[in-house]
Amino acid sequence: MTTRRVSPGRTPRGAPPCSLLAGIGIARGTAADWRRLAPLHYRSHRAGAITDVFRMVWRGPRGASGAAEGIGAGRAGEVLVGVIVYSRSPLSLAARNRATGGRYRLGAACRASVGALVNRELRIISRVVIAPNWRGLGLARRLVAETLPQAGTPYVEALAAMGRVHPFFERAGMTAYSQPPAPQGERLRAALESVGIDRMARRSGARLGAALEALGPEARRLADREIARWARSYLAAKNHRINAPGRGRVLDLVARHLDAAPVYYLWRVARPTGSRRARARASAGVPAAAPEPVRAGRAQPSEREVP
Repeated sequence: MTTRRVSPGRTPRGAPPCSLLAGIGIARGTAADWRRLAPLHYRSHRAGAITDVFRMVWRGPRGASGAAEGIGAGRAGEVLVGVIVYSRSPLSLAARNRATGGRYRLGAACRASVGALVNRELRIISRVVIAPNWRGLGLARRLVAETLPQAGTPYVEALAAMGRVHPFFERAGMTAYSQPPAPQGERLRAALESVGIDRMARRSGARLGAALEALGPEARRLADREIARWARSYLAAKNHRINAPGRGRVLDLVARHLDAAPVYYLWRVARPTGSRRARARASAGVPAAAPEPVRAGRAQPSEREVP
């Protein structure tokens, strides 16, 4: 697939144009591209049943330095700036049912029929990673916006624990739907509040650590046990065992994500109308509202996948 050049523009904060953006391009990638940037992602390296990977690269003059250094550095003059991973959507998702009016609700319907419909009409953005040296330039929004029409399905969804803080999905054209917190988070919040650690006391990892140190032995054991349980669930058990995050890292995750309301996002492919302009867009390759099925297969039963 030919890499598409992205014309330079202004950064989200209105700063002068960044000359590096002139060398940015997006192309179809492979799982190997995801594995190169996976260590930079805070969640599990397992991204579900992957269907598509797109890579964002910067190509500069041979011998370029500075931005070309780091984990994303590849061939001379080329840097892997970011990766977006599309996967098969989970079979059941409560937020999706609310957003689509129950179109994919299992209920009394045949599980196999619903699974086929989900596989035919939906993909989920399971991971989005931008290399640290390239963050703050609006590249995550651009990576999402330019690859959504290439997913090959009429709907694309995403879940983001920090969606209200970093709303790049919404800026890329997806519609946001708030949803209730996960049960694991509710359990940890209840446990911490039962021993006197309220929301103010867990606004940072340092504050939370100090509050835990001030507890009695029994209350401390309860809080530590529930924090460990939440961390295993949040990071996924396999990633938790492999990376063995230290206590400071776990407390920082609790402070950053425990009280963040998750956001569900849904994107719908544009429907061409009967106008001459719409027909011209359709003939130029703009996808219709219900494209042909992409891949047949079994929908994944996982309940959530957060980028």
